[in-house]
Amino acid sequence: MSRPVPTRHEPAERFADDLLRRLDAAGERGLTSAELKLPSAGSRAGRACRGALQSLLRRGEIGNLGTAKRPRYVSIEYYRPLEIAYDHIAARAREAGTRLSSKTALAKGLSGAAKERVDEALKLLVAEGALLRLKWGVHPLYLHASAVSTRPKGHTANGIDAAALRRAYDDTVREFGYPDVLIHELHLRLGGELEPLKQALLDACRTGEAIPGVGDWSLSSENERAAALYVDGRPHLRIRFRR
Repeated sequence: MSRPVPTRHEPAERFADDLLRRLDAAGERGLTSAELKLPSAGSRAGRACRGALQSLLRRGEIGNLGTAKRPRYVSIEYYRPLEIAYDHIAARAREAGTRLSSKTALAKGLSGAAKERVDEALKLLVAEGALLRLKWGVHPLYLHASAVSTRPKGHTANGIDAAALRRAYDDTVREFGYPDVLIHELHLRLGGELEPLKQALLDACRTGEAIPGVGDWSLSSENERAAALYVDGRPHLRIRFRR
C-alpha cells in the first residue's frame, strides 16, 4: 500500500510542536535562525515552517529577543526583555561605583528586544530608588544608590542583621527551590517585628540588592498579604536577592 500524502498543514504543525520542545530545552539562551535549521525557503515544507514560526510569535507562545535581521527565539517563559534590561543596567551601574554613567554606557551590551526597553528599565530603577538620576548639562547621568549608602556595616538601615537576613533568604531558596521567595517565609525564619523587616527589604530594593516580585495575590493567605511590600502602590509578595 502506498504511503498517504501528508496534509498541507502537517509540516507546519509538526514544526510548531518541535520548535516549542527545542526552545524549552534551549532555555534562556534560545535559538538563532541558523540553529533552527529550517528547510529551504523555496520548498513547501520551508514555507510551512516559516509560517508556523510567525504564527507562534503572533500568538505569544515564543518571543524574539534578537532583531528582525538577527533573531534569537526563546520560549515565552524566557521572553523577559524588560527584566533583562533592568538586571543589566543595575549590574553595570553597581560596577561603576561612584562614577556617573550615561544611558549609553549602562545599555552597552544589550541588543534586540532588551535594548528597546532601556528607557523603561531606567525609569523603573529610578522610581524604586536603585538608581539616582542626576542632571549634568542636557543629558541625565546615573549613579547606583549603593555608592552613597551610609548604612552601618553588617546591618540594614532598620537594625536588621544583614547576615541573618541573607541566611534566612538562602535557607528559604534551598527549601522551595525558587529564588523569588515569599516575604512571609523570611519573617517566619527571622522572627521579630514585621515592619522593620519590610523596611529593610524596601531599602535593599532601593539599593539594587534585591528585586521585589508581585506573586499571586489571589492565592495568598492573610499573613502573606500582610508581609507584602508596596512599590508604586502595587503589592509585592515576593523578594529575590542578587547573588
